[in-house]
Amino acid sequence: MNVDDLFAYSTTKSIKIRDARLGLLHYTLMFFIFVYILVYQLIYNLGYLKFAAAQNSVRLTLQEPTKSCNPNDSDCQDSFVPISHLPYCCAPNSSCKLDDEGCHCDYRPSFKDYNCTWLSGDDAVVIKETSIMVTTFTHEYSQKLNASCFTSFPDAGDTCDKLWIVESRALVFTADVEAYTMLIDHSVMSPASGLATTSREMKGMLFVDPTVADSNEAADIQHGLCQSRADAVNAPFGGQATDSAPCYLKPKDAQGLDYFEVGTLLQAMGVSLEGSSYPGSNHSARYEGFTGNIVIEYSNTRLWHGLETNISYIYRPSAMPQSTYKSTAITSTSLDGSQRLKRDMHGMLFEVKPGGDLAIFDFTQLLLQLTTSLTLLAMATIGVNILAQYVLSKRHYYVEALCEQTADFHHLSFLESQSESQIQEELRRRHLPNAGTKEGMILRLLESGFSPPARSGDSLQSGVVPNTSTTGGQSPGAAGSSGSLGQPLAQSE
Repeated sequence: MNVDDLFAYSTTKSIKIRDARLGLLHYTLMFFIFVYILVYQLIYNLGYLKFAAAQNSVRLTLQEPTKSCNPNDSDCQDSFVPISHLPYCCAPNSSCKLDDEGCHCDYRPSFKDYNCTWLSGDDAVVIKETSIMVTTFTHEYSQKLNASCFTSFPDAGDTCDKLWIVESRALVFTADVEAYTMLIDHSVMSPASGLATTSREMKGMLFVDPTVADSNEAADIQHGLCQSRADAVNAPFGGQATDSAPCYLKPKDAQGLDYFEVGTLLQAMGVSLEGSSYPGSNHSARYEGFTGNIVIEYSNTRLWHGLETNISYIYRPSAMPQSTYKSTAITSTSLDGSQRLKRDMHGMLFEVKPGGDLAIFDFTQLLLQLTTSLTLLAMATIGVNILAQYVLSKRHYYVEALCEQTADFHHLSFLESQSESQIQEELRRRHLPNAGTKEGMILRLLESGFSPPARSGDSLQSGVVPNTSTTGGQSPGAAGSSGSLGQPLAQSE
């Protein structure tokens, strides 16, 4: 075999149709595909990056309001609002009518008031793994074990009407709970990308999102928060000052850690503790408590910018509508366990969850995007071909240019039964090249319009002369190539 044939290069053949309308259609489609892949997918959507979900760990603490100091310091003073300034606390004046459990005050007619108590941050909080409950209302019972229920403790008697007898109880609101501050110390990592850092090395913002508000009153609370803050901006990066929601606020800082006043978080959620808890409750959210979420959304990318040097985050708080929350704590007050103090603490549960994705450059992801672009470009060519052949007004001309038809293979079986020498002789008679493979020579005969002899037993023999009776003075060669098209060949005697 010839070396050039063995290592021949095979490729597709391109046909140029000189029609500006068809060309402009093709280039327009390619342009939009190019914009979609390069601008939208790669630059805007950062398609060359590999994203992985962020994971975090959180430490939450609560602190009562102080005069900008650490309450653990002996010289640090608290900064509570006076009880007389808190409308939900029973006040010793003529507008409040006392009863066994609380009071009804003229200035707060919608809900019942209760006595208030001072609590430190440690006393007012219940902390779990990634959540913190801030107590707003406490129902406290002093109970004694009913001795008649036991023959000899702890052996039970035959019957028991009341296991724990309530000796006294108290119902109190936590005073000035909105002024308490909650510190959020968190770290983030992404095992898939290998990125990890702490909140001391990151910067974040609090997002006030009106889309999470479940009523117009809630949206008004959020707008009021944005309007009251001079640092409110409309975007986390390069934002402009704004006085309405949505807005972004900077958290307060304590040694590199973020903290918020509880009231600020409530406003960001669109929640007022003085609002009704749920239909039919007849109590406020301050009495029943509620559940809220704080999603910390991490990111190390920016649209149109790509990868950022540092990881940033956004706090996204939201409240669960018409939810309540309560936690119970029991403390034994006697050595034999016969007396105890039971506390039902209603409050605000804040569950902190991770969100967002962290990204790293990934060459495989880039190749995937480029492969997608090649597929779309091929589809553009296919689409233009379909339009050219079946839809456009000049489709008949386009079909002639695009489609190349082979010879009719109807007589292929007859030629395959002939020897190569017979086929070569017929090609010479028709002044056609008679070199190459047998298949190639057969194709040349078919393309020249060859038809087999009329008699079924005839074959191509040396000296075959095509029938030229209808061609006048034409030469045998001319008749073989054109004039004898479709005419039977005579058997040589």
